[in-house]
Amino acid sequence: MKNRIFKYIIGVFVISTSLVSCSLDTSPTDAVEESKVFTTTADNEKVLTGAWGQLMESFYTYANPGYGAFLRAGDAMGSDVVLNGRYGFRDHYAFKALYGRGGTNTHSWELTYNTINNVNHVIAKVDAAEGSVNDKKRIKGQALALRGFMYLHLASNYSFSIDVNPNALTAPIYLEPTTINSSPKALASVSELYNQAIKDLEEALSLIPDTQTYKRGNAKDKIDQEVVLGLLSRATLYARDWEKAKKYSDALLAINSYLMTEEEYKDGFNDASNKEWIWGHQQTPNQSDASYQFNFLDVTSKESFYFSFNADPYFREMFEEEDYRKKMIYWAPDPANDKPKEGDEAYMRYAKFKFKAGQIADIVLMRTSEIYLINAEAKAQLGDGDALNRLNALKVARGASQVSGLQGKDLLEAIWIERRKELFGEGFSLVDIIRNQQSVVRKSYPQTKRVPFSYEVLDSNGKVNIVTVNLLPLGHRILNFPDQSDFVPNSKYYLFRVPLVEERENGNI
Repeated sequence: MKNRIFKYIIGVFVISTSLVSCSLDTSPTDAVEESKVFTTTADNEKVLTGAWGQLMESFYTYANPGYGAFLRAGDAMGSDVVLNGRYGFRDHYAFKALYGRGGTNTHSWELTYNTINNVNHVIAKVDAAEGSVNDKKRIKGQALALRGFMYLHLASNYSFSIDVNPNALTAPIYLEPTTINSSPKALASVSELYNQAIKDLEEALSLIPDTQTYKRGNAKDKIDQEVVLGLLSRATLYARDWEKAKKYSDALLAINSYLMTEEEYKDGFNDASNKEWIWGHQQTPNQSDASYQFNFLDVTSKESFYFSFNADPYFREMFEEEDYRKKMIYWAPDPANDKPKEGDEAYMRYAKFKFKAGQIADIVLMRTSEIYLINAEAKAQLGDGDALNRLNALKVARGASQVSGLQGKDLLEAIWIERRKELFGEGFSLVDIIRNQQSVVRKSYPQTKRVPFSYEVLDSNGKVNIVTVNLLPLGHRILNFPDQSDFVPNSKYYLFRVPLVEERENGNI
């Protein structure tokens, strides 16, 4: 079995016993003794903070900053994002990246198991640390929640929907810290992965104090009961346990049901202090690697480099005219092209994500709007009439009209469409396609009719003149899989894959 050295710098500490599944670590010469890393509850919390920072900030390539890379990959492979073809996630958009097992695919496996191993150390050692019982319980609960989050990632991205084949072998489960003498695990089934994720999250819920006792303040990256309830809502929905999804989402909405205003919605989805954000990764000028993702997401600011994640023109047609989100989607050239010429390219720009000053931006991981939609979907599956109320509450908050009389499949379809509209760019596209056994849907946009675009110029006398040019409208250009077959449900091209190195080195796979 091949040995690798992985150094986890956590404050001034280095964990010296980490591994990526079977890729075992040897002890680096600058590592401190493990017993000293976990002496106090404060030390354990530093390890947990470091594990989170590594998960969210680690680069694999410039297109892959941390966990957000997997969210961006999921949207690039969906129906509603049109990449401009020049920068970032091009192979994902063309369904070559994950199937080819390189780049993001390898990054996902390594980063997920690095995180699992780091939190396994905390789970195993915090009880013996110096510190209060309450702190031990909270920190252990937060570590369990993060582990559950990682197993949810594996279950929902490495296998088809649980009801396709609940026994489908997917990824290993590790529940203890690994050492140089540890043996690699065999693949667990998708149902076992979901069960483990839910078990971890339910235990975390019992350990982390309520939001009145444990106050994280503006530190939205910290896991509190709201985050755990949200993850449980998400995990049980994906696992098709409608009763639990209803229960946990109801519990969360009883604590926090805030939906942002139109003004807040248009602020740029870059600030975790937004009251609708339940969970987010915050950025500062000194810790801003994850902000790099906004170079793909921000398609309307000159400060952005790539302007990659544009909207499908047909996506805009899903919105009602009075829905203020529709007014945020429009034809425009690249923001750097401030004086476009006749025939220049135009994409459908969605002005949802915008850099803050200094090219930093917080990364959204969970909002109450998602919980409204989870609650609506679970209740629709159960035939609960409150499903329509939850859906309408979100639609009204976005300026859209209420719907009535929907039930059964029609109601579910309306909820799934609303998920696409509301959660655009937040990483849910491919997971929703997989779990609902749907197909990617893309069609070409006709270029026979140019789209007008107007801008202001000053003449030599300082007078403002309006110039209007006709631009070439661009939509989807990848309309099938790499083998030229049509998009279908349950395609092999949708899934993250076990890396080749893992297959070679793990004799239990």
